[in-house]
Amino acid sequence: MTTEIISMGQAASIIGFVTAVFVLYRILVQKKDAVIQLLKERIAEKDEQIAQLKDRSPDALASALSDRIKISLDEITRLKSDGANQDKQIESKENELAEIQARLGSLSELIRESDLVCPKCGNPLSGRQVETIYGGRDGEQEADILINNYECGYSVADDGKELSRCRHHELT
Repeated sequence: MTTEIISMGQAASIIGFVTAVFVLYRILVQKKDAVIQLLKERIAEKDEQIAQLKDRSPDALASALSDRIKISLDEITRLKSDGANQDKQIESKENELAEIQARLGSLSELIRESDLVCPKCGNPLSGRQVETIYGGRDGEQEADILINNYECGYSVADDGKELSRCRHHELT
């Protein structure tokens, strides 16, 4: 009878061990699935943020202001052709148009003053990169420099050193 009890005990411990392994496996799979779902949600959120930032780019803002100017000009010409009773509305629209043009001008000036466009030809910034340079007498000193690269081929370091020339500026 003692060998039967020992056999049953061993069988029960084997079944308990296998059950514990399957339970742990199931818990790990659930955690993995939860992490994957969380990462998918974060990616979707980042994609949405990227789309919003693209809508806020200087080109998008300038395009929106340009569209508003065109619409305002169309409204002014329509109001002028409708008759003389529209003088207040025409004046209001002309004031709105002047305000939009002033905002577009200040936006254009801000873009030109920033490093978002090539200072030579006005092409947009294509990317930035950081490079580490080493120097000093013992070679143990290092510094990071920021390099702006533009679509026209112009590259400039943050210290003002020109690394490559603007293709459009060379032609003129």
